[in-house]
Amino acid sequence: MFQMTLEIAPTISIGKAYSPSHITGFYSEINDESIVKHGSLGAGISISKGVTTEVELYPHDKNNFKISINGMISKDAIVSKFVINELLKRSRKKYFVKVNHQVDVPIGYGLGTSGSGALSLSYALNHALSLGLSDIESAQIAHKAEIHCKTGLGTVLSEYYGGLCIRLKGGAPGIGKTRVLKINNSKVAIFCFSPIFTRYFLESIGRISNHGCMKMMMKILKTKEIVDFLDLSYDFSQSLKFVDKTCNSLMDRLAQNGFHSSAALFGQTVFTIVKENELEEMRKISRKYPSRLFVSDIENEGARLITKHDT
Repeated sequence: MFQMTLEIAPTISIGKAYSPSHITGFYSEINDESIVKHGSLGAGISISKGVTTEVELYPHDKNNFKISINGMISKDAIVSKFVINELLKRSRKKYFVKVNHQVDVPIGYGLGTSGSGALSLSYALNHALSLGLSDIESAQIAHKAEIHCKTGLGTVLSEYYGGLCIRLKGGAPGIGKTRVLKINNSKVAIFCFSPIFTRYFLESIGRISNHGCMKMMMKILKTKEIVDFLDLSYDFSQSLKFVDKTCNSLMDRLAQNGFHSSAALFGQTVFTIVKENELEEMRKISRKYPSRLFVSDIENEGARLITKHDT
């Protein structure tokens, strides 16, 4: 009966938004009692293959929702649930909300999908509900969701801006401070071995103290070299001692062939940044390892609402 009502009832409003995915190279946690000030310093790069979220609103007698990821209903999308509840609190009316996350990257491999899902959802639902929140206000809700659910620290801040994002001050968009380097004419080659869920990683590693984090960021800002970002990220990932032998073997093989690389935080995933004409070499190397090779452009613009005029 409930499903029949949904099918007959017209859609009141829709919203659609996009967020890039993001690979963290290195970071240092910033703790604060304020959830919007809690976050991380560090650096990472946004990739264009990310998450597109579409929401549909239906009239209902109480607030409820259904979340789908790539067409499959999900009951475990805790970050999305947090965002929905936070935004529905701000509405005077009650709705049934249908959410579909179209995720164009593997989930659980250190590519920031929880953050990009939260960010694109917050943009889309704010628009559908006509709440009038600014992009920064919407992004702050996504950041709160990540911190509350322990699925990320600085991912939303980085995905908000895109590019090679250096986080100079921790916190949500509007609080955290960044410098962004736009990287053109390059591809990110990502070798996905096995997933690690960020919440488990953060809880098992605990607070990470990295007094050299600011020095590392300053080096990248001075040289503006991708190689330095990759090398510093590699050194940092090795210091955490979570990278397995297969990932290390691949990074050694890449180095032997002249490519700088690192492990994505957080996942058993290796990434490097190459030119278009070097992708075939990536494919050849990938065939020697039990990994899925995934290639994406770099996203330099960050998250955004998708309008009917966008293609």
